[in-house]
Parts: sequence; C-alpha cells; structure tokens
Amino acid sequence: MKESTLKEKILGLVSKIPENKVTYFGYIAGIVGSDARTVGWVLSGLNEAEMGQVPWYRVVAKTGFISALKLGPKGLRQKQILQEESYTLVGDSVDMGKHLWEGDVENGDLLF
Repeated sequence: MKESTLKEKILGLVSKIPENKVTYFGYIAGIVGSDARTVGWVLSGLNEAEMGQVPWYRVVAKTGFISALKLGPKGLRQKQILQEESYTLVGDSVDMGKHLWEGDVENGDLLF
C-alpha cells in the first residue's frame, strides 16, 4: 500500500469535516503528525481545482478567527463561503461553541 504524503493526509482529514462544522489548524496537525503552520501553509497553497475538492474553508484558528483574512482575497472568499453556509460569525471569527468539530479518533473515523 502506498504511503500517503503529508498533504494527502491533511486534505483527507479536511474532507471529513461535516457541513456546518469547522476545526482548527492545530487539531489537524495533531492527527497527521505535523504542526499548525504546516497545515496552514498546505491549505493556503491550494489551487482552484483542489479548493473545489475539499472544504478548506472549514479550517480556522483555534479561537475561530478566519486567519486567511491576512491573505486578502482568499480570506475574504473563506468568510463569504462561511456566511453563505450559515455559520454563526462574530466579527471575523466562527462561533466555535456552536460549530467546532473534533472527529472521533477512538473509533477510527479519522484514520488514513
């Protein structure tokens, strides 16, 4: 069996985030054995095709802040998509009390 690359693992986990839920960079990093900055770097580097295949916009900072806003247009796009999907936003942050998702690692639903 082929070993998944770190990018494939990150995108595989991001693809499992359910609708109306978000998770944070550090959570993904802990599952895939990386760090939060690397997860952010991978997601910020997605091309248009990749962005259409995974719900990248469902990954925010641990506080709920839409950190991609620092990137300009991509961050504005992320915020717009979250608004269109009816996420509860407080300023530039997602309400983590309402939308946080941390998959069930114990039951293996996050294994690659």
